[in-house]
Amino acid sequence: MTDKFPDPDLEALLRDLGEGGIELMEPPDEVWDGIEAAIGMHEDASASVVPLHSRRRLPRRVLVRAAAALIVAVVGIGAFLALSGDGGQVIASATLAYDPVSLDALGSDARGGANLVSDDGELTIDIVEADLPFPGDGADLEVWLIRPDDDGNVADLVSIGLVDPADPGSLDVPPSHDPADYYVVDISIEPRDGDASHSGRSILRGPLTNM
Repeated sequence: MTDKFPDPDLEALLRDLGEGGIELMEPPDEVWDGIEAAIGMHEDASASVVPLHSRRRLPRRVLVRAAAALIVAVVGIGAFLALSGDGGQVIASATLAYDPVSLDALGSDARGGANLVSDDGELTIDIVEADLPFPGDGADLEVWLIRPDDDGNVADLVSIGLVDPADPGSLDVPPSHDPADYYVVDISIEPRDGDASHSGRSILRGPLTNM
């Protein structure tokens, strides 16, 4: 970052403006009222602040500098907004919980959450605020989306990928599987045995709910 204006032509124009280059006109009261409301100027006991109503005809040099500063601020804010982006929208989330009755004991101290994120039409599951166990040698942690039946049992499921316990990150949702139907997020321990089906050793599970 430098102290120069983003637009050299604008900087040169403002530099060349002298006191004779601007003819000031007294604006109506509502203009000053709007400026005060936008800036939020207020009395501060620790600083000398001149209310706008008490001195509307400011020196021309001060007005030029104020205008330049305002232009730079607006340009800077616009550039920040254009570059920042929101990284997608969380449209549903799940608290992933351990059930000692139905889930593997390795998940007893595990915790985590899952966010369903939409970004330009692409859906991902982000595993967040997670504290996941190491699955042991020769095994991985795998994330699944489950479609439950009317009784809450597993009617169908699809794997969306393996995760690193230390950094589970984000996984793509297959376009062929609608999260409105496959809305239960499951993390399981999967041995590296060449069998692509679910091992039955889930450690955390929870349903997605709309934000």
